[in-house]
Amino acid sequence: MDVEDVSSRLLAAAAPHLNNPGPRRWSPRPIEVSAVWNFCEAVEDGNPVYWDQERATSSRFGRMIAPPQALWALSMRNWWLPEYFRDRDDLVGLGNDSIPSMIARRIVEDFGFNTATNVTRSEEYLEPFGPGDGRLGQSETLVGLSGVKRTRVGMGVFLNTEIEFVTEKDDRLVARAHNTLLMYQPFATEEA
Repeated sequence: MDVEDVSSRLLAAAAPHLNNPGPRRWSPRPIEVSAVWNFCEAVEDGNPVYWDQERATSSRFGRMIAPPQALWALSMRNWWLPEYFRDRDDLVGLGNDSIPSMIARRIVEDFGFNTATNVTRSEEYLEPFGPGDGRLGQSETLVGLSGVKRTRVGMGVFLNTEIEFVTEKDDRLVARAHNTLLMYQPFATEEA
């Protein structure tokens, strides 16, 4: 593989998709108490502002909130929807055809880098969110793309994205996530 040539062509093809926020995609359901409780049960988090309306109301938050680390779980897309509901799914922007970072990912795949590993993810929590805020909206921006690099697992490309999360009720920015994805061609066993 001519690394410089492939890097140059790949970066040129993906450049139009850098630093362009994708459309806002909405979680399929509003944040509900039962979803917050399910998350808290799974991680054994007994904080009263997640469980007890009365205690939460008298807290500094003035209401029940969700644990910030529940952000991803509360904004996940459905694994399955009935066919009659799938059109609505597309209407709320959950498809991948117009998301610049997903378009760039397909470009990287077209260059043969089709194994993906998430390298890092960090989340910055800006405001509390919880039941009563409606759904969570997210908009993803591809903020960086490396040339081809040799890694321990194979030749690959790093894609860096930033995702902003807002509440449906008042369009309030509640969190920002930074993600690094490695897309690579695995080395053959004897090369590793």
